[in-house]
Amino acid sequence: MIDPELRDWIERRFALPPSGASKATTLDRAIAGHVRPGDTVHLGITHSRGSAAFWELLRRFRGTDPGFTFVAAAASSPFAPLIHAGLARKVITAWAGDSYWTPGPNPAYQRAWSRGVAFEHWSLLTLVERLAAAARGDAWAVTGSLIGSTMAENDGVRVLDDGTAMVPALAPDVSIFHAPAASAEGDVLFSPPLMEGLWGALAARRGAIVTAERIVEPEFIRAHAHMTKLPAARVLAVVEAPLGAHPGGLVPAGIEGVGGYAEDYEFWVDIREASRDPAAMDAWIEQWVTPGPAAYVDRLGDERIERLRARLDPAGYWGPVGAALDETSLSEPPTAIETAIVAGARLIGESIDRGGEAILAGAGMASLAAWLAAFAARDRGVRVDLVAEMGLVGYWPRPGEPILFNPRNFPTCTMLTDIAGTLGGVIGGGRARGVGALGAAQVDKHGNVNSTEIPGERLLMGSGGANDVLSRARETVLIVPQSQSRFLDRVPYVTGPGDRVSALASTLGVFRKVDGELVLTEVFADDVAAGVRAGRARCGWDVKVAPEVARATPPSPDELTTLRLMDPAGYFRGKQRS
Repeated sequence: MIDPELRDWIERRFALPPSGASKATTLDRAIAGHVRPGDTVHLGITHSRGSAAFWELLRRFRGTDPGFTFVAAAASSPFAPLIHAGLARKVITAWAGDSYWTPGPNPAYQRAWSRGVAFEHWSLLTLVERLAAAARGDAWAVTGSLIGSTMAENDGVRVLDDGTAMVPALAPDVSIFHAPAASAEGDVLFSPPLMEGLWGALAARRGAIVTAERIVEPEFIRAHAHMTKLPAARVLAVVEAPLGAHPGGLVPAGIEGVGGYAEDYEFWVDIREASRDPAAMDAWIEQWVTPGPAAYVDRLGDERIERLRARLDPAGYWGPVGAALDETSLSEPPTAIETAIVAGARLIGESIDRGGEAILAGAGMASLAAWLAAFAARDRGVRVDLVAEMGLVGYWPRPGEPILFNPRNFPTCTMLTDIAGTLGGVIGGGRARGVGALGAAQVDKHGNVNSTEIPGERLLMGSGGANDVLSRARETVLIVPQSQSRFLDRVPYVTGPGDRVSALASTLGVFRKVDGELVLTEVFADDVAAGVRAGRARCGWDVKVAPEVARATPPSPDELTTLRLMDPAGYFRGKQRS
């Protein structure tokens, strides 16, 4: 029996430590106290982003010249107001453009690029690898991406003889993240998928500013310790900011008492529209940002917020599907874009039959083609995992909303991970048998892709994960609308090399790689000779034609019905109204 005095002493000695000093503060104090002019500021993204803190940056520094370098894995529409306001002298990113409803260049970024703001382009995986190297205290990271692309010419990249490259570590001064929950002391809970992970926060010289839906007690943190991804030692300030990821979403899977919400696509589109005109963007900032965070949430209104929360319902697609089908025909003949998507799906199916085990698709036509291919593989009794770069593995797309990161897809996943897991492992790992499905702003006869810029003329968007897929997947199928401006003899900027591109589906026909060059092998026209002439005329290179060009089999009723149910509003397959 233990002596009572000894028992008391043991309990005191081994008691959990008391909470440390509180780092909880207000948004304005967090930004004012920890972000300085000239900083390299990392705008972090898991499946959420720290929008509330981004808006505070804009409030505090608008009208000044802070000379920030922004680091962002994806500088999409919500970052555009910061760039428009002149806060950045440089942007280090894998993507600078809009996402919804369809991917495309953002006018605010294009204007900034034209006036001399530097855009340093990386792939998604290599940007994460650079942050991870800095977090580990390493000077370099070794990567299998970038080789054969224009990004291999970036300052500091060293191409090695073994077909890999070394990329320099990247350490921001301060990092900003939004999370479902955090303690006042600074331990932070995150729910997967984690996209770029927390490497930027771990690498930041001074630390991270974290906004959270809810500030919780240390006991809550300990009860969810498996979801703590950022320790208090790396956190500078914690701010309770409900809806702090808006217009992005937040899915707090497994964290009790935190209400989630979906991406506000319509709000993203509003920013995109405002970006077209500097005066309209100024007015948007005055309306939404200048009044402050409380006014921002009030202006959203209860009805809109509830609608965003309802979008998380896994079965909530029935309403959108029903509404869209009222204006969409399932029986009309296929459009050229639909025919290209179906052809792309069949090419992906061939890749699966050659041993492909997982498919990672870019947004748009490519994602619809990948999904069709996955449905067809399932019907043949073949398992293939659909993968989305942000960290979704084994997801199964829901009808009615063809968005890659649709939160209704999250519950269908067999694994939730991050970019390193998807691009670096499942699709592009040393033992992986991944298949890519990608679109392109431009493509050349060797399958090289450009989605980054036309040097000296126009900023496009960037690699996103395209370079990593093209560099690391076993093979990739391209799905691209055909025109002379998109099909070039040589792309002016190589976002991703075409060495592993096996085939391309266009709106006119199918091209397959033969001896390193894309050759026209099938056409969609009833008159094959006319189809070949059109394929040549709407191409910027002297097209090689197979000895026997076939007429492609038209989309089947099942393929068309599935395609139209996946995208009933026609965001990616084009408008096909009854």
